[in-house]
Amino acid sequence: MKPIYLPLVFSLLAISGCSDKNNAEVTPSSVSEKKAADTAEVENDKKEEKCVVPDVEGYDKVGCLRDGLAGVIKQSNDEYDKTNRVGYIDKDGQLIIPFEFDAIVAGEGGESLEFNDFSEGLAAVSQNDQYGFIDTKGKVVIEPKYEWASSFSDGLAIVSAEGLYGAIDKQGKTVIPFEYQALADFQEGFATAAHPPKDPEDYESKYGLINKQNEVVIPFMYESMGNLSESLIAVKKDGKWGYVDTKNKAIILITLKYETVNDFSDGLAAVFSYEENSDNLKYGYIDKTGKLVIPMQFIKAYWDDSEGIIDFNNGIAVVNDKEGRTFCIDKKGSETQCPDGIGVTDNQLDDEANNLDEKASEAKSADAPQFVAITDYIALKPNENWTWDKLAAIPYAKEWFEKTPVKNGYRPEDPNYSISASLNETSSMSAYGTKRQPNIITLGSGQGVMEDELLRGVYEISDFFSQKDLTRIPSNCDVDSGFVQKFYKWEKKGFQPLYIYDAIMPGNSGTSAEFGIAKSLEEFFKPEYKHLNLELQNINNNYDEVVCTFK
Repeated sequence: MKPIYLPLVFSLLAISGCSDKNNAEVTPSSVSEKKAADTAEVENDKKEEKCVVPDVEGYDKVGCLRDGLAGVIKQSNDEYDKTNRVGYIDKDGQLIIPFEFDAIVAGEGGESLEFNDFSEGLAAVSQNDQYGFIDTKGKVVIEPKYEWASSFSDGLAIVSAEGLYGAIDKQGKTVIPFEYQALADFQEGFATAAHPPKDPEDYESKYGLINKQNEVVIPFMYESMGNLSESLIAVKKDGKWGYVDTKNKAIILITLKYETVNDFSDGLAAVFSYEENSDNLKYGYIDKTGKLVIPMQFIKAYWDDSEGIIDFNNGIAVVNDKEGRTFCIDKKGSETQCPDGIGVTDNQLDDEANNLDEKASEAKSADAPQFVAITDYIALKPNENWTWDKLAAIPYAKEWFEKTPVKNGYRPEDPNYSISASLNETSSMSAYGTKRQPNIITLGSGQGVMEDELLRGVYEISDFFSQKDLTRIPSNCDVDSGFVQKFYKWEKKGFQPLYIYDAIMPGNSGTSAEFGIAKSLEEFFKPEYKHLNLELQNINNNYDEVVCTFK
């Protein structure tokens, strides 16, 4: 299993291009290489075919050949033109499908763009923030009308509408109704799913298994589930893990005391626990009796995203040790040669070390923890929502004021629930939303001049966010005077974009700063948040009240 609730890919390998198990030399740019057709608790474990990239020039990015075509991107020179830059070429580099579709933009200045590969003869494409499908001739066969779409798998594609997920066939007919809060890709006729809580004030979902007729195969009774792999499905109940078959018979008893587990691959499954006195996870591998056959001797940061690299494939898995070294092991746990270029060269290790050093140096003060780890942790997969439980496990929380969602006792009229924690002596984190789920996260800091005349405890946006992931969004609400306010789009490969306001309040006695994070800029301005003490203001540079608009 590659569960999203604790992402399991080494960022080291992702940076070095190891996103395909069979060809680590290629860095595919397509979303379908990294997609997740689910929310926080379920993810597809589909094994991709070998990635072959056409040898062509003149494009900003070239993807893997799938169904005889590879996605390509030509980037516009216009900083604000983010559309109509995705087309598809054949193996000889001939443009078969013209540049008529929108790219997913990431990175400051739009230097990182993504698209979907073809799968089962169709590709999910985006136009004006709506998703549909084209065939290998470029004909639109399913009109763009969905909020999000996965690639086709097992004859169906997961799509979303009005915040819920269903599945369609290749004619665009709704086969699985839009009634699920989470829905993974179908594998062998089955898909892991979760219904929205019956009580709208309840934020805990239960997971089960459905078939293509939308019949419940395994009741919605589990706290978390993996996907069907090698006839087994990982399930979590009462905080413990086990594995069941499609008849819900426990093949490995639900008694495993691990933080999380993976799906089986090559007869083994990775299992994870927190390392003592650390935010990292240590991991090893169990067999199909539940016995730990490869000791818990490998280490990963729990916010890293794995894309299945940790899982065994053809008898080989890629792992990290305590020294941060990346290498391959066989099914006995012994170090072995990495096949087909899988692994990391010494130069790539040096590059990654430099990247980590640069990320650490972004912190304004040597006393600051690596707050970028927090925002890496809260990144959301394509159809994922935040959960209170996940945010309550956010890294670098020094002290929790409220770890379970509560209402404001001083303002009964405030409908919001919230949790909050201090990150260190000068900074804090809060999250706000319904009892069911959080919708806004704020990260704030403040310090008086008498405490530190250099105000080293007031953190800037670069202390929380990697600059390469941010794109400035101009607005009539940009303010740069006594009160400073700016807006950003935050994008990371394989994750949905998030939006940020950056508000800084300087003063003679001290300064405070706050960064708000949500799935849309409009979220911050909803009426239900009027009782929140967000530093965000709908004013212009003259301090006149305006309706904020964004370019």
